[in-house]
Amino acid sequence: MLEDIRHKMMDRNGDMIKFANTWISDISHMARLILEETQEIGMALRVNWNHDIGFEIQEGEYRHIIDMARKTCSCRLWQLRGIPCQHAVCALYHIGQEPEDHVKLWYKKDTFLSAYKYFLQLISNMVMWPDTNNPPVEPPEVKSMPGRPGRCRRKDKDEPRKNKWGKTSKNGVKMSCFKCHQVGRNKRTCKSVPTQQPARPFQQSPVRQPSQPPVRQPSQPPVRQPSTGNAYFFMCRYFKG
Repeated sequence: MLEDIRHKMMDRNGDMIKFANTWISDISHMARLILEETQEIGMALRVNWNHDIGFEIQEGEYRHIIDMARKTCSCRLWQLRGIPCQHAVCALYHIGQEPEDHVKLWYKKDTFLSAYKYFLQLISNMVMWPDTNNPPVEPPEVKSMPGRPGRCRRKDKDEPRKNKWGKTSKNGVKMSCFKCHQVGRNKRTCKSVPTQQPARPFQQSPVRQPSQPPVRQPSQPPVRQPSTGNAYFFMCRYFKG
């Protein structure tokens, strides 16, 4: 990938130099288009000159002030773009100067070419590189991030997503009306007469016999067995006495 980027940068460097040689003037195409638009607007404005460095440009109900020494305009468009605005173009034509001479330096052809005057140097293939005794560059160790790790994987855009209740989304499902059975409506907003559905044949359910409660047998009291512990106690007292 790095080799592809290096080759692309080498080609781009040469393409930009060829592009700069196609300029018909000393300024770039973008600056020239903006200057041509401002020239058409500036020809219809009225100018008043104080015969020094100041101009008053009347544009409708607004009046803008031009300072040729500072190259500023009260509309601040000349300061922001570095290209004379329509008010500055009107003032420059009034004193017989070309607006292209007052464009900032960064729109010039020489400035553009100076950005591409440095070229990438050629290198051989990686197989032909000499070996080195330095330690190899290894990737950093994997560190566990703070917090509990996630259990769900990241899904693709085309995979269906579930909400937090475990139900699938209805995105893309076409809903139909319960009354007219047309797609794109619902029962609440439908104003059509409901269609007659064919009646279903009546089916008589079988007669269910009443269930008899189970007969409960009377319970017998438990028979108590006589205990021999008390008799043995009395017999011992009798013979002892």
